[in-house]
This record gives sequence, C-alpha cells and structure tokens, in this order.
Amino acid sequence: MFINGEWIFRNDLEVFNPYNLEVIGYIPSLSRKEVKEAISIAQEHKDTMKELSPSQRYSILMNIAREIQRRKEELAKIISLDAGKPIRQSIIEVDRSIGVFKLAAFYAKEMRGETIPLEDGIILTKREPVGLIGAITPFNFPLNLVAHKVAPAIATGNVVVLHPSSKAPMVAIELTKIIESILKRKNIPLGVFHLLTGRGDIVGDEIVRNEKVNMVSFTGSVEVGESITRNAGFKKITLELGGNNPTIVLRDADIEMAAKSTVKGKFLNAGQVCISVGKVLVEEEVADRFIERVVEETKKLKVGNPLIRETDVGPLITPESAERVESLIKQGLEEGGKLLYGGKREGNIVYPTVMEVDADNILCEVEVFGPVLPIVRVENIEEAIEISNNTIYGLHAGIFTKDINKAFKIADKLEYGGVVINNSPTFRVDNMPFGGIKKSGLGREGVKYAVEEMTEIKTIIIKNIR
Repeated sequence: MFINGEWIFRNDLEVFNPYNLEVIGYIPSLSRKEVKEAISIAQEHKDTMKELSPSQRYSILMNIAREIQRRKEELAKIISLDAGKPIRQSIIEVDRSIGVFKLAAFYAKEMRGETIPLEDGIILTKREPVGLIGAITPFNFPLNLVAHKVAPAIATGNVVVLHPSSKAPMVAIELTKIIESILKRKNIPLGVFHLLTGRGDIVGDEIVRNEKVNMVSFTGSVEVGESITRNAGFKKITLELGGNNPTIVLRDADIEMAAKSTVKGKFLNAGQVCISVGKVLVEEEVADRFIERVVEETKKLKVGNPLIRETDVGPLITPESAERVESLIKQGLEEGGKLLYGGKREGNIVYPTVMEVDADNILCEVEVFGPVLPIVRVENIEEAIEISNNTIYGLHAGIFTKDINKAFKIADKLEYGGVVINNSPTFRVDNMPFGGIKKSGLGREGVKYAVEEMTEIKTIIIKNIR
C-alpha cells in the first residue's frame, strides 16, 4: 500500500461499514512477493533510523501527535465508519493515541543505561533498536493499538512494516499519510516506514516468517498468536492475545459502583475488547441485588448508529462475528443459562445481553468478543479464585471489595497479568504495563515497556583504567 514512499492503489479488497454494510473503500491485497520487497527495502534503512538523534525522534513523534490532534474529529469519524465504534468512544481512542505518541516522544530522550563498577574499569550498558519491527494490529482499536506499536518503534530508532487488519484499515492509512508528511518535512527517507495491507495469511504470515524482520509485535487472537510462536524463528515476539476476564464481586462491595463499572466495561465497543469483562463471579449474599442493578444499567444503553452521539453500543465488525456471538448465546442457553435481558440480533448488531449461568457454561470458557455478560453465583472467595484461575487465559481480572487487605490477598492468588481493584478488568491507561500470561500473551505493551521490548541491551566493558 505504502512502500518506499510510493502509494499502491488497487481495488483488491472491499472495506465495509459494519453498521450498514456499505462499501467505504478499497485496499490492495499485497502478494507475498510485494511483502518481501517491502521488508527488504525496510531492512536497508535500519541504519537511517538508528542514527537519528533522540531529539529528531522526539520531534517526529510530537509532530505526529499534533497532526492527530488537528484532525481529531475527522479521524474519530473514520474509526466509527470503519470499525463500527460509537463516535464518543472513537474520540476517546483518538485522544489516547495522541497521548501515546507524546509518551513515546518523552521516552525517546529517556533511554538510559547503567554503569557497573569493576576493580580496574567500568561496565556500561546502552539500549539499541532491534532493527526491523513487524507490527500486526487488529480492528477493534484501529488507531490506538497501531500507536502502541508504531510510536515506541520510532522512539527507539526502529524501522517499521505495519500490517493493519483488513476489516478496519482506513484510519491506519490516514496515520501513514501523517507520518509520510512529517518524514518528508524532516528530509528522512520514506523507506523507514511501510504500510502493508491485505490478507493476514499472506501479509502477516510473511512478516512473521521473514528472517529480515527482527521483531514481531502482534495483537489479536490466541490461534494466530500460537501460529506466530511456531513460525517466527529467532525473532523477538510480543503477543497481546485474548481473555475471558473475571470480575469478582464480594459481599462487602459497593454494589452500585460494581454494577455500573461492570456494564461499562462489558459493553464498551460492543464487547470487542480483549480486556472486556468475560464473566462476573458474585457472592450469593449480594447476587440478587447486583444482578438487578446490572440489568437496570444495561437497559439504559442506546443501541444503533455509531455516528449518533447518544449511541453506546454499535455493531459487531462483520456478519460472521454477529452470527458467532448469536450462536454462543444459544449454546449458553442450551447449557442451562438463564436469559435476563437481551439475546436479540439484527444484522451486525447483537443487543446487550445479560445471562445467569453456571461456571462450566460455554460463555465462561471462551472469549465471546461480543456484548454478552454471563453472571455466576459463588459461595465464597475461594470458589471465585478457583473458577477465575481454571482457564487457559490470564489477561486481566477485576475485584470489587471495600476491604483492601482482602483485595491484595485475592490479587496475589489470581493468575493474571493485571488485576484491577474496584473497577472492571477493562480498565487501561497507556503508560501502564499491559499484557497477559498463559495463552493471553507474551511480553508487555504500554509505552515504557514497549520501549524495553523493542530494544536490545549492549554491554560495553572498559578494562585497565588506572
């Protein structure tokens, strides 16, 4: 699509508006040969990026942030049209992306090493770029998750080949235009950044397998993540994968706050969030009151056109995604689940759904990736912890309690990359370490931590100092 400063325009793949299924654009579907050529060009520019000074990298990133700010409303609308995200949520995503580029600019000047004394010398360490980073991004946060890979890569002096999801590539195209204009303004060769659109089994697969790529940073499904670990060879890998994230509500919790946070955390972006609430485990003593408040809050949600400001829940990304979620709801009911609210699908829209289920229900075992909230009654804390840990996933968990000692005790026992106390597991800010354990991922994102992942430590030893 954008290779060595040249735009490639072909109508190979249609891009649809998830809300009304109208075609909003076309993208090239690059061949494996074209991807290999782009990677070879990128490799030739590794020294260009490495030799940029911290001030130059800082300036690039701050200029990107300013241009995103200038075009905020336009970019938010593109996200809503492309990914079906309600416009208010799209505006928040753009604001977060601006912050990511600013944070990365800060860390461009803050890559520090250390000194280690010797009897007759000194050891110095410094961080150097890994070289060529393959960034593979999903549809659900089509700007912010691109920012989380591209911004730290620039800050650390790496070249980038970016492969956005073909389901929602349009805002990545606009970001590439912004990067292109700033690189031109600063007389930096355009071969340091490439945008490669097309099918994941060709473009993404070649990025993963190509020996000239030094690191793959991927956000997406567990299945693709497992494939990457098998095929990447001796590359560095960062994987941000799926989850079925438990929210534990204890009897001493603020039930009003817990219900509101759960509903907000579950139905954000129609549940298409890797840290969306996967299931709620609520102590029996407060279960009826909690469920009543959750249903009341869910009924308040406005469903429909993402471009209308009042909309809270928009469509799922594709008809296939909506059909899959509908099928999971039916299976959950067949396995004894009780429908408390919702359960209806119209086209790509699945209406916010609340169900009461047992812990072994399908909805508690898989990543639904849709607006379905399963609630499980538990007898005590020990049962909640056992259910929470009995999973292949380990991304985020949430705990609601007024007892901070109890909260820390539970947090220590939960096998998750992140534990959120008195908020849903959907909470994230862009400067915190983010990632999972088990099959939820490898490595950490969050700008500071991505900077560490995208660099190598070089050790320099000076001996015989008198």
